[in-house]
Amino acid sequence: MNVKRFHNIFDMENCNEKIGDRKILRDFVEKIAETADMSILEGPIIADGAVHNPGLSALAIIDFSHISIHTFTEHKEALIDVFSCKPYDKEKIQGVCQEYFGTAKTKFRAKEVWWG
Repeated sequence: MNVKRFHNIFDMENCNEKIGDRKILRDFVEKIAETADMSILEGPIIADGAVHNPGLSALAIIDFSHISIHTFTEHKEALIDVFSCKPYDKEKIQGVCQEYFGTAKTKFRAKEVWWG
């Protein structure tokens, strides 16, 4: 398959309390899909983390791949992954992440995975 791939990983520290709220995580994943102009095919599925590592994980299958988030409430961290075969504006996605979870730019790391 010769299709371009777009993959961004966002690592956020100092997040607000919203990272522990199931409804907000659902809204967040739906907002990311909307911002990327993609449709959710399945999900968001939301699961609790392990007792010794509290937080939530959410996953949605979108029409071009997936969106996932893993939160760690004890450490106020969130890890977000957006993968797609359709281009999207990563700066807009980053803006949604920061808006939802209140992370300052100095506590926000972004990695773009290049697929050639």
